[in-house]
Amino acid sequence: MLKKVVIGLVLSLFVFISTPLFAAEFPTKEVQIIIPWAAGGATDLIFRALAPYASKHLGKPVVVVNRPGGGSAVGYTEGAKAKPDGYTLTSAVTPLTILPHQVSTVYTYRDFEPILNVVSDPSMFLIRADAPWKSLKEFLDFAKNNPNMIAVGNSGAGGGVHLVALAFEKAAGVKFNHIPFSGGGPSVTALLGGHINAVSVSPPEGIEHVKAGKLRIIALFAEKRLELFPEVPTVKEQGIDFVMGMWRGLVAPKGTPPDVIKKLHDAFKLGMEDPAFQKTAKDMAINLSYLGPEAFGKLMVHDHEFYGKLIKEIKK
Repeated sequence: MLKKVVIGLVLSLFVFISTPLFAAEFPTKEVQIIIPWAAGGATDLIFRALAPYASKHLGKPVVVVNRPGGGSAVGYTEGAKAKPDGYTLTSAVTPLTILPHQVSTVYTYRDFEPILNVVSDPSMFLIRADAPWKSLKEFLDFAKNNPNMIAVGNSGAGGGVHLVALAFEKAAGVKFNHIPFSGGGPSVTALLGGHINAVSVSPPEGIEHVKAGKLRIIALFAEKRLELFPEVPTVKEQGIDFVMGMWRGLVAPKGTPPDVIKKLHDAFKLGMEDPAFQKTAKDMAINLSYLGPEAFGKLMVHDHEFYGKLIKEIKK
């Protein structure tokens, strides 16, 4: 009897000790980040830039994989259903709180654990440098006189920048022809090729083409002007009270252990703080905006409710 008690105590002690030891080993292999859009978009560019800096602190490679389709539904569905062990993360972007209000999805933000927010970018419209409109007024006057004639590309129907374009046309009293693509990169390529008239994007998408003089910012939906382009006024400065943008962070599947979340958070936060990454972010016109797990979770709750109401208003 005594022998059985002793064995039981030993086994209990082994379980008690071994559980945190196994958790402390995380990670033992590469960590994957799912991007629910095609390569070349803002989210893809941001996390590919951050990945090597975070991997230095994790001690294992951080790999970015693209899972485009369904306006981000394909990627988010895969991310939500992944094993909650910290090895499969998903880029949480504003559409995570938008798409479930527009179509039937098997996920919402509630199916994920927040890790941290990385970026908060304003949105904008880009046009070709040789486009006939030299100002926002000319652009909007043409749109008013020619409803649905200006083709505006976006990174997918129901996505964040699509909603931005829908909300802006309502604020400006115009109607655009909205053309969906599989990501921000393909939409910018279509604009460069002259297949559409404008594109709704975040700064990292197409910013190098603006620097090169191939594209122009025709509408900036920010509270203040971009540091890289101080000569470009916001739409608010030009009489349209409209400000809208996108946040981009990281989430893990619901049920991922808190200590694993902390390790991931700490590694990516340190990566964000690396001077080399901060320089890259500045060159890409990325507005870094750190939020920890609790604050990021509250942001998702807020925006899920906000966009739900906004979508109902737009449909009226």
